Amino acid sequence: MAEFEPIECKCCGGEAVFRGTVDFNRSCVDRFGERAFPVSDVLIPYWICTRCGFIFTNHMDTWSAEDFRQKIYNDDYVLADPPVFGMSNVPPRETPGYEHGKLIAALLNGSQDKITILDFGSGGNPGPTGLALRDNHFNVVSYDAYRADISDPPDRVFDVIVAIEVFEHCHDLEDLKNFMERYLSPNGIIWISTVLHVFPAPPDILESWYIAPRNGHISIFSFIALAALFRSVGINIVQTMHGVIGFKDMPNFENQILVKPIAAKARGKFLGIFGK
Repeated sequence: MAEFEPIECKCCGGEAVFRGTVDFNRSCVDRFGERAFPVSDVLIPYWICTRCGFIFTNHMDTWSAEDFRQKIYNDDYVLADPPVFGMSNVPPRETPGYEHGKLIAALLNGSQDKITILDFGSGGNPGPTGLALRDNHFNVVSYDAYRADISDPPDRVFDVIVAIEVFEHCHDLEDLKNFMERYLSPNGIIWISTVLHVFPAPPDILESWYIAPRNGHISIFSFIALAALFRSVGINIVQTMHGVIGFKDMPNFENQILVKPIAAKARGKFLGIFGK
């Protein structure tokens, strides 16, 4: 069948082969026991790149933002992606997203008056992560393509772009990488939080709880795939002790994420100085 023929990988341009199907209603919370939604008769095809390991579906490639709002990010989406599993009406400041924002704020402490931050795919205006950053006196702009109130493209570049569990929701990777290249300042950084799978992937990779169409998880990266995608627009992808970071050139603002080595004149050695 034509649908089983190899297609082009969205990350590296290599050959992606058909790996199997997942029912549309599978969600991430299903791993905790009962399914959030009944089994769907709509089967979503997933492909895996033989060169970089990127796993993706092309099922939603022609969907509009409104299609995503109606079919995935609708009133029932909270069942697939609750702020805290098993709890309802959780205050934003008691969510994992807020804790994530507090961590980022701590690593950027001292640069509050020097940088602007974009919360990409924020989930709110602000979302929990952006709220934590604002509570720590950072200048934060919220952006979310699937929220009409904050879906307009930004009008400036940013020193930090925060993407907490967002990249796996993106189907148009050309648009994603071009967005990051356009809105990331020359010395800015991208904080990337998404589950990366091993490459080569195991035979049962489609059984992964993270490959969940009802959550909108349609692009599942390996580290190699993520690096290949952004290399073409001059953004380096590195793994740090704090997670995956993207950057064009080393940051020139105070931070504890990327370390810039400088020559120590007195001893002729190299010292790690944060953002100096």
